[in-house]
Amino acid sequence: MKKIILQGAMDIETDIFIRKVQEMPQYEKIEEGGLEFHVGTEKDRQFIVSVTGMGTVQAAMATAVAIERFRPDAVISQGTAGAQLRDLSVGDVVLVEEAVNINALSMPKKQEGEGSDPFSWEGFHTEYYPADPALLERISSLEYPYGDARRGKTATGDLFSREADRILWLAEKFHTCCEEMETAAVFQICRAFGIPCAALRVISNNELLGDAFDEQTAARLQEHIWELARGYL
Repeated sequence: MKKIILQGAMDIETDIFIRKVQEMPQYEKIEEGGLEFHVGTEKDRQFIVSVTGMGTVQAAMATAVAIERFRPDAVISQGTAGAQLRDLSVGDVVLVEEAVNINALSMPKKQEGEGSDPFSWEGFHTEYYPADPALLERISSLEYPYGDARRGKTATGDLFSREADRILWLAEKFHTCCEEMETAAVFQICRAFGIPCAALRVISNNELLGDAFDEQTAARLQEHIWELARGYL
């Protein structure tokens, strides 16, 4: 039986997946270690919806527990992201080629009274975690109907950036086009376990353009991924 894990950090990033698996011939909700998994089975396919919680630690823990318990054939990480470029509009999708942890920064030594300059901070053991190439090709095979789609790098960090200069600095420093809180951690854990993983991130807001958060982008992405999972994975 083929097993596919579909991840999302927030309720708005998983509610449609959960509704879909609840309608399957076999459905079970599993709670373990404070984590929530919704498992739907039909014929030779099983979908495990993992509500990871927000942030790198939660995402890493949820991914490790899910892999150990379900032994999946693939993991699809998905959800919303903030744009780091002006030419990314709300509703566009990034097919993640690589993810990098932007929390790993080293700062120059400064004495008391010398202040702080975040723009002088450097990447500390910066590593880019790649998506599985074959899985990335498969998730690219179905046209995204709700906006433009592009491949690119995502910045993962435990922060919600709203400062335009900082957003532009991160994009230039790490060569990324959007930022969120989970993907790099998920990619790192999947690599450690040898499980193919890919990620899609829908642009839900763009601070550079003043575009506010639109939670409907999360619903549209889930609908798209569900069609992908049922027919292309």
